[in-house]
Amino acid sequence: MSKKRVRTLLRVSSKQQLHDDDIPIQRAEVQGYIDKHPDWVFDKEYIEGAVSAYKNSVEDRELLQQILLDAKAHEFDVLLAYMSDRIGRKDEYSAYVVQLNSMGIEVWTINDGQLKTEEHIDKLMNYIRFWQNEGESKKTSARVRDAQREMVKAGKFVGGKAPFGYRLVPSGEISNHGRLLKKLEIVEKDAEIVRKIYSYVINQGFGYERIAKALNAEGIPAVTTDKWKAGTIGSILKNPIYMGYYSINRRINHGSFTRLDRKDWIYSEKQIPEIVIISQSDWERAQEIREARKNKINASKEEGLKMYMEQYNVPFSTKGKLALIGLAYCGYCGKRLKNGSYCNRWITKEGEEKVAFAGRYICQSKCAERNCYSQEYLEGIVFEVVEAYMEKLKKVDITEEIQKMQFQKKKRIDKELERIKKDSRNAKLDIETLEEKIPAAIRGDYFFSADKLASIIKEKEQELLSLEEERKAILEEAKQAELENSDMEMFVQMVPNWKEEFKNADVTTKQMLLAAMIEKIEVKEDGIKIKFKIQLDNFNSIPKTIGSSTIPYIHDST
Repeated sequence: MSKKRVRTLLRVSSKQQLHDDDIPIQRAEVQGYIDKHPDWVFDKEYIEGAVSAYKNSVEDRELLQQILLDAKAHEFDVLLAYMSDRIGRKDEYSAYVVQLNSMGIEVWTINDGQLKTEEHIDKLMNYIRFWQNEGESKKTSARVRDAQREMVKAGKFVGGKAPFGYRLVPSGEISNHGRLLKKLEIVEKDAEIVRKIYSYVINQGFGYERIAKALNAEGIPAVTTDKWKAGTIGSILKNPIYMGYYSINRRINHGSFTRLDRKDWIYSEKQIPEIVIISQSDWERAQEIREARKNKINASKEEGLKMYMEQYNVPFSTKGKLALIGLAYCGYCGKRLKNGSYCNRWITKEGEEKVAFAGRYICQSKCAERNCYSQEYLEGIVFEVVEAYMEKLKKVDITEEIQKMQFQKKKRIDKELERIKKDSRNAKLDIETLEEKIPAAIRGDYFFSADKLASIIKEKEQELLSLEEERKAILEEAKQAELENSDMEMFVQMVPNWKEEFKNADVTTKQMLLAAMIEKIEVKEDGIKIKFKIQLDNFNSIPKTIGSSTIPYIHDST
């Protein structure tokens, strides 16, 4: 009697497992199982490594497709796997077993025996078996994520390389797997470079490229290459480790990595003081500036630019010598004024070349009423108004106003969160009810088929995910509101010597200071309207004298 040719399927779900004992254990078990069947003979081994049987469908797994081709060619008689989850972790894999059986191939697993499909009950059991595998995969994945999240929340390092500015040192703790856990320790000479990078963003509004060029010009050694690059700067500016918080869930892998919005990140519940390089307020401010720049780059239309300017209230470019770029708008067409500066060059009688800079703000639409304003004219008015505004603001207690604003926003946020909580609770109850009907649907005793029921459940699960995203966005909005109010108070308390500090600041620093106070400047021939973030009573209709002309200034309190 000829023996049945047996091919074995061994699989691990992650690259890390390839270095452990998983494959040898499976190999020994299946060989022992073959030895127990006198009519079986080992023919070949299929090994699939680092491929998820949960995330990937049958069509996406090359090895399973190869097994089908070999089955069609009648190269073997039995496919033996260690467990059914080595074949797959989705209910769709029950159809794969049916397909192999139709080609005359027996499918066996050590734990479940032969996976038959001749009878209806056989198909039902396979469906349930693979459906359970899918559930187990979800639970396993969730447990791993939960474990990592708990470590991060507890302020523990979850592994990987030390970020620039730190080194890895033993923590004195042992993991559940017997490994010595490590922690981060600040490398002060590198930490100084990190502080310099954040200062470039916060105080001078530099982008990644400008920071990299500045560090290279100073001869500061780069992290891993000969020169600093924009990507390295971006990674440093996005990492919350520098404000003393471990984080996880910052990106996902869909074949290539995609960075998630920081509202979706998971942080340590408490700040770890011994790893703080940048204060939390400075880190958050750097994110506001960085994200505003990103949004500006992605916005392709003027309306999009206008919306982002009003939302984030930071200058998108601090290049050049004009301090009001990004804040000043034409009062006629509503578009931003742009840099129209030029240089006059001439040669003296002595043959020496002279250069004189003429700063100008010009209207993009070239409005007939007026489309050009000199730097001296426009900045002279604005700087004088800002000085008077700051002097008055120092004498005003805005605590009550801020509290009023916070109360109104909190009231709205609480209402939204309560709605989301109610909708989420209802969605969860719907899912629980539908899941209870799955066995009946599989048997055909329910008016929805199993596939239709699964589709409805997925829709409800997606609804839950959307509600959770909405909840996170609202919480992030509340967090940003608190930061904005803190900025307001900071500028009110800033100075007795504000005038002198502003006067002596370079252009980029002036741009950042003005952007923190002013939302918008509208410029017309007959007047200038400045909208400050904090409105003050009796601070409007102030005439400003420039040269021999008196220019009416209006404080926009709308």
